[in-house]
Amino acid sequence: MISLKEFCVRMLKVGCIGFGGGSALIPVIESVFLQDDGLDVSKKEYDQDVIVASITPGALPVEIASSLGRRKFGRRGMVAGGALMALPGAVATLLLLILLSGAESSVLSKIKVASVGISAFIICLLIEYILKVLKTCLKEGNGRFWKAIGVILSVCVLVCGNNIVKLLKLDWTPIFSISTVVVLLATFFVAFFTRSDYHMHHVIPAGVLCLIYFLGHGKAGILKNSVLLTLTEIMMIVLTLYGGIRCVQAGKAPHHINKKSLLKDVGIWGVFLLILSLPAVLTTGETLLLLGRGILSALMSFGGGDAYLTIAEGMFVDSGLISEDVYYGTIVTVVNVLPGSILCKTLSGVGYCMGIALNSSVVEGVLLGMASFAASVAASCCSFGVIYYFHDSLSDFKVFRVIGRWIRPVIAGLLVNVILSLCNQNILLHSYTGASVPQILIFTVVLSAMNLFLRKNVRVNSACFLLADVIAAFLCLDVWM
Repeated sequence: MISLKEFCVRMLKVGCIGFGGGSALIPVIESVFLQDDGLDVSKKEYDQDVIVASITPGALPVEIASSLGRRKFGRRGMVAGGALMALPGAVATLLLLILLSGAESSVLSKIKVASVGISAFIICLLIEYILKVLKTCLKEGNGRFWKAIGVILSVCVLVCGNNIVKLLKLDWTPIFSISTVVVLLATFFVAFFTRSDYHMHHVIPAGVLCLIYFLGHGKAGILKNSVLLTLTEIMMIVLTLYGGIRCVQAGKAPHHINKKSLLKDVGIWGVFLLILSLPAVLTTGETLLLLGRGILSALMSFGGGDAYLTIAEGMFVDSGLISEDVYYGTIVTVVNVLPGSILCKTLSGVGYCMGIALNSSVVEGVLLGMASFAASVAASCCSFGVIYYFHDSLSDFKVFRVIGRWIRPVIAGLLVNVILSLCNQNILLHSYTGASVPQILIFTVVLSAMNLFLRKNVRVNSACFLLADVIAAFLCLDVWM
């Protein structure tokens, strides 16, 4: 069996080649650590880690890496596995952002052109995710498929208004266009309150409360800051807690849980977060806000790395902490050309850009980026640890099965909004390319469609597709210039 030192070296190597998202790393991790001269971990144990990581919010490869380290090297391996898996991508993100922040305007223009091709590649990945969700639902039956379609369309109505208005250049304020966070909170409320019991005494109150909640948080602000909205939010909290209590009462007797061991694991991740975030906390008062939103966004990140893009948008763009141009024009572009967990890279990038925006200080940006990196790893591994300890008990609760069934269609609907945001972002970049708005939009759509077709019919590494998209952007947009 390999030593802890060799384990750390291999984990860094996997983090450096981690293109293609968390799911793509599952066979890579298995090959590196379970086969030949690897860890003494059975396939059954590894499969259990994958299952728990798949139903847990957070960065999937980081969670699996942490669990493998915990199994064979104790808590030292737990921290080393999770941190080292995420480290290469986060460090590369910060280094590239530092280089971009000091780059000349001509270099930035070239990067903007490249980002048009990168956006087309990202759109392709997001469409693939949506199609995969629908395909999975179709396998479960036509009823499930059409319900998923209904959920996706409903979410689109709630969140896509602002981007549709921008895309069509309409002079109109959307009624809803609510944030991702609002949609997810409403989803959890409905899941806990109804507990998959869709009788009228559940559906009507849930529908009325959600409608008031959405109108209060919508772009038009119809019920914003009203007493009715406040009462509705209180009622939703109460009914969510009521549903949770009913779930516990209806569930089977809980399995034995080593609470002392669980608390130790959580405490160690708390110390990890404290050590890496303390320099930023002592430097700027915005750190605690960043950490709070970063941890919450990680805990709401169901559905894979690409789905986190829409969670982060709701947490940081909609709240005004970073601009949409910085998020989609810089952070998302950088994140998608580098290996590693999208969640960890995105949070690190958000921290850095917040630091630059506050005082134009690279040092402050790096410190906030480091704190964000720590938050992403700690939140992911803590949530995995809790679910792992409670897995046998929680699997008996119907509400968690309901959330597991419906969270992916909800995320798919939210990703439609991300696709529209990327299209709008590409349109804003037309001045860097010399192409017209229609030409940029046509290029984005056509290139995304070509990616979808080729990825389905040609077995080529994702990095090759990404490189080809960047080259296509330079060639085609240079022709138009």
